Amino acid sequence: MFKFIHAADIHLDSPLRGLSRYESAPAEAIRDACRRAFENLVDLAIDEKVDFVLLAGDLYDGDWKDYSTGIFLSKQMGRLGRHNIQVFAVSGNHDAANRMTKSLDSPSNMKIFSSMKVETVTLENLGVAIHGRSFRTQHVDKNLAAGFCTAEKGLFNIGLLHTSLDGREGHAPYAPCSLDDLRSKGYQYWALGHIHKQEIIKEEQYVIFPGCIQGRHIREAGAKGCVLVSINDGIVSEIDRIPLDVLRWSLCNIDLTDAEENREVLERVRKSIEQELVLAEDRPLAMRIRLQGATQIADKLAAYPDRLEHQIKALGAETAGDDLWIERIENLTTGKLDLESTLADDNAMGRLLKEILNITNGTDDIDGLKDKIAELRQKAPSEAFGDDSILNLDDEQTVHRIVDEAKHMLIGRFLTIGGAK
Repeated sequence: MFKFIHAADIHLDSPLRGLSRYESAPAEAIRDACRRAFENLVDLAIDEKVDFVLLAGDLYDGDWKDYSTGIFLSKQMGRLGRHNIQVFAVSGNHDAANRMTKSLDSPSNMKIFSSMKVETVTLENLGVAIHGRSFRTQHVDKNLAAGFCTAEKGLFNIGLLHTSLDGREGHAPYAPCSLDDLRSKGYQYWALGHIHKQEIIKEEQYVIFPGCIQGRHIREAGAKGCVLVSINDGIVSEIDRIPLDVLRWSLCNIDLTDAEENREVLERVRKSIEQELVLAEDRPLAMRIRLQGATQIADKLAAYPDRLEHQIKALGAETAGDDLWIERIENLTTGKLDLESTLADDNAMGRLLKEILNITNGTDDIDGLKDKIAELRQKAPSEAFGDDSILNLDDEQTVHRIVDEAKHMLIGRFLTIGGAK
């Protein structure tokens, strides 16, 4: 019998992007979150007395600002080494972009597989063969899995690879391959990395993405960690999903269907916050609240978003104190009666609301919108752009959402001020 940990996408010293510029963001919880999650991984390996640890790429997050990242890694590897725990790793797309690592030797108990060819390490005492290959450059678009050798007979064979497999939403297609490519090698376990959501692709001939160990933004919501794998008589006997994150992200969808007054809205928000805090298991929580459903007060909620945001954030502070940070509030509620009756009227108000509703949300169809976005580019911080941003102005869906929110706010204010009941 033996045990190992499979983790990936550590992204040491990666910032939790976009949060530090918010005055109310939990700075202490954010600072060094990825390091503390990695320390949790090392603690787990020592406590469980695992035989080795597999790291399936993106240990780093691109170039270091200084050598402190490497020193921190060496310290953690030293902790494992003193307990005779070996570490086997491959470089992913972020590691390959790191120039500093090329000038440093790996810790003595850490093996980083070659980027030139597939390498195999045999652990005779355990009856294990680990096959792996690293990324040589940041962008690898060829099928690295095709170059892996077939399973060695009489051993428990593990493939270690950073790959998008056959594609996953929200992830660039690095080292793409098919499930059949992996199965054809006859390995008992494929330890994959790159996809930040934990997923068991296949059992028996196991193919697993453990996910990242620490969520860095709202698209990485939920528990994050690793898998602890137990082997008995050459067969996987148990796979435990172990959370390691020190700050939990939560996308909280709250149904306001048939809510009739503001007090009821806030009560539903309170209950949802309390439920999410329980699920976070004493971790600080960064939450995005999404209000949904058809309600008679949708227009009133949309009319003054700043007031609604203040009320909900005050409620969050009252309920959870410093353990909760509300990153954003999205109001996606729809009206039931007031808007329909007003639209049916053939008067100035009805015609104006119809014009607002008919506004398209495409950047090419709204006069001056592209100019406004260009103006924002000059004023907004750099983290407002790119895939990992909180408010990604390069994303067409984000622009559509902003336009839709503006339309609902206008409609809400017209109905409120106009006296529609």
